[in-house]
Amino acid sequence: MSHHRRGADVSLAESLAPVQFEQIQVGRVFHASDSFGHSEMDQFAALSGDHSAIHADAETAKRFGYPDRVQYGFLLICLLSRIVGTHFEHAICADLSVTFVKPAIAGEHINVRAEVTQVQETMRSVVLKITMLNGCDVIARGKLITVFLSGRQGA
Repeated sequence: MSHHRRGADVSLAESLAPVQFEQIQVGRVFHASDSFGHSEMDQFAALSGDHSAIHADAETAKRFGYPDRVQYGFLLICLLSRIVGTHFEHAICADLSVTFVKPAIAGEHINVRAEVTQVQETMRSVVLKITMLNGCDVIARGKLITVFLSGRQGA
């Protein structure tokens, strides 16, 4: 059950094709969004080995005052990978810093906004200011640095 918002701040034609490094400009915004329910959380637990009760057991989460299982922060981080993999041509994640300020609950719809704040020509890198939202509530903030490959790596 995926809901993708592709580059709401760019035209439809621009949002369908990944952008090259030379097309990136400070101020440009990219988006991703999704809802992860129990099934996706169970798959993440199996892949990661993280079976923490607050994430895996609704009754435990309720004992701590949450209405349902608390979303895995690292599962939400995959939305950042989606932004890079969907919107950027031949780019990789080089650095990531995220602060979670409020938990998200299983099934809640999360929107990610990634704004270009810096473009570094010599390193072919782009710095993105990350904001994760659950409705109007900010649940995480951070910075993501991507590096665009030049096609000469390993040559």
